[in-house]
Amino acid sequence: MSRLVVCDTGPLLHLSEAGAIHLLRLAGEVLIPPLVAEEFMAASSKQKIPKWVAIHQLDQSLRERVSQWIDGREVNPGEAQAIGLALHLKSDWLLTDDALVRKFAETLGLEVHGSLGLLLWAVAAKHIGGREARQFLNGLNRSSLWISKRVMNEALGTIEELSQK
Repeated sequence: MSRLVVCDTGPLLHLSEAGAIHLLRLAGEVLIPPLVAEEFMAASSKQKIPKWVAIHQLDQSLRERVSQWIDGREVNPGEAQAIGLALHLKSDWLLTDDALVRKFAETLGLEVHGSLGLLLWAVAAKHIGGREARQFLNGLNRSSLWISKRVMNEALGTIEELSQK
């Protein structure tokens, strides 16, 4: 059974910048809402959305719910569409790199991960080895994703631990 993954703009952009976008494909079937596609294309002049990422339209009732979150300033429009799509499709994972979006989505019952979590999952699932994971981690650190020194050190330690198993 394939995992259904809905992604907002952050992980799509950060993993692209890090040269690790293919890790998304390993996670399962990847879907994004139309606004995330627009945001990605606006933010990334060099990258294109991979062909294996499906853009999924939102129906009217879903657009109304998303509008409420935007009007209530819960999340920005692209994030709201991604959350709405994840709920509507009952996705297995929602991917976002925004901590506030993560908390909001978790209150709605979604399982949420970010770019770093996806990288660590790929190591744990033996899709990539420690050396490659460290390269991607360094790529994420050089990307537009902000990662604290503490989190970088913890991620390196986790990569080392997972690579030993």
